[in-house]
Amino acid sequence: MRFSPTPFILLWACLLAAGCDKAIQRDAETTRFRQYLARQSAGVKIDPELPLTMTQAEEVALANSLELTVQRLALRVQDQNVKLALSSGLPNAALNYNESYRSNSAAASVPGFGQMVMADRTQRNLTVAAVAPVLDFGLTYYSYRIAVNRRSQDLLLLKRAEQTLRRDVRIAYTRHAGAIRQERLATVALQAGEQVLHAARCLEREQMTVPADTALVESAVALARLELARAKNHVRQTHLTLSQFMSLGPEVVFTIDPALPPLPPPPTEQTVAQWEDRALAMRPELFVQDLALRNSANAVRHEAAGFFPQVDLTGSFNWSHSTMQVNPTFFTGGFQVTNSLLDGGATLWRYKAAKRQRDVEKQRSLLVALGVLYDVDFAALRISENYETVRASAVAEAARRSALDSIISLYREGLQDEAGAAQSLADLTIQATSLDQAQTDYLVTWHELEAAVLPEYPLAPRTATQPAEPAPASRGLSLPWPTSLPALVPPGQEPAPSSQPQQQEQENDENK
Repeated sequence: MRFSPTPFILLWACLLAAGCDKAIQRDAETTRFRQYLARQSAGVKIDPELPLTMTQAEEVALANSLELTVQRLALRVQDQNVKLALSSGLPNAALNYNESYRSNSAAASVPGFGQMVMADRTQRNLTVAAVAPVLDFGLTYYSYRIAVNRRSQDLLLLKRAEQTLRRDVRIAYTRHAGAIRQERLATVALQAGEQVLHAARCLEREQMTVPADTALVESAVALARLELARAKNHVRQTHLTLSQFMSLGPEVVFTIDPALPPLPPPPTEQTVAQWEDRALAMRPELFVQDLALRNSANAVRHEAAGFFPQVDLTGSFNWSHSTMQVNPTFFTGGFQVTNSLLDGGATLWRYKAAKRQRDVEKQRSLLVALGVLYDVDFAALRISENYETVRASAVAEAARRSALDSIISLYREGLQDEAGAAQSLADLTIQATSLDQAQTDYLVTWHELEAAVLPEYPLAPRTATQPAEPAPASRGLSLPWPTSLPALVPPGQEPAPSSQPQQQEQENDENK
């Protein structure tokens, strides 16, 4: 028996081509992640001294988003699936080479002739066969349409992901701006409380007040310092949230404009109905479901085509090195008809399952539309609720400010102690912070409503970087905004007009 190493060489080559399964090293992946963050940070040109606008933050997020990158790469996979579905309707060819060895002669006993050798010990055969589909009753077409629709679905989902990312960036930007404003309020409150505490200690040294009054003021200052610490922590949290949505590293430094834009008025019932119609006509989720419904119908036709036979043209080239054959090389051609006669009813069950799936997709279309409708309605309802909260907070803030002005007047006349003034100042700070939080929540709900309808077309024109001026009634809701809190001055020490108020306060303290 002759030994040939050819099959073993081929097997060895295949194993080398396949390679071996290499374990993923977590340290290497961590290093790759750190390098990615470094490249992102170096590639983004952000000037820390120049505040980012909301639009710029959205563009940075869209350019750096890892989630969008993953979806875009997955979309390329769908491109290949479309080509794969189309390939079943194109001609295909196969090559088959066979080599075998026999340990003894292929001899046969023939009566009257003795033994005859029927074939060589070594057999080598080569066959090249081609099949060209002629009639498959739509199997290839429906498979292709299903693949195309799935790619369109992924494209629409990518578009919706971009819209959702814009909404998240807008909300994070708005919350970060509100946190900065609330930190400033807490800083002003702490500075004013420290002024009151300084005055209280001066009066205590002059034995004009008792230590209990000073202790109350110290307690108010401690609470103000705690609120400031919380406000600073909230600023850091919102900064990290905005950095995360922009896919930036935590070490990237940037600033935003914390100015409060004019607040738009709440929507009316008529505008909400118009926005419902727009959402039902333009939300990507509805188009995705429409394609799913179309795919279910195509799947029914695809399974129905399985009941019919397929007709293909065939052709082949055959070669053999056998010395026993007179014509070892020849061509063949013809056609073939194939159909499953008995498959246990699998074709019928697949057809019925496809019809049931089509009914499911029909009802799911209604479910998705209902969800979109209530998404708009709930967002509009939250806007109306937050609008009432803003109005009530604005009225309460104005009342607190008026009460503080009265208490300051009484304090300067000696009719009010430092504890009452400090408490009134703390109440105003709390109310001003509540007003800013209500205004921030109001803007957040507007961003949610825009995303529920269609974020490419803002429902209310607003600029996130313009100063917080009271808007005219025709443009939006005009609300008071506390930019500073009044400083308290001890009785009998009225501040003189001066261009340097801090120096004047120091001189008043020294005179005291």
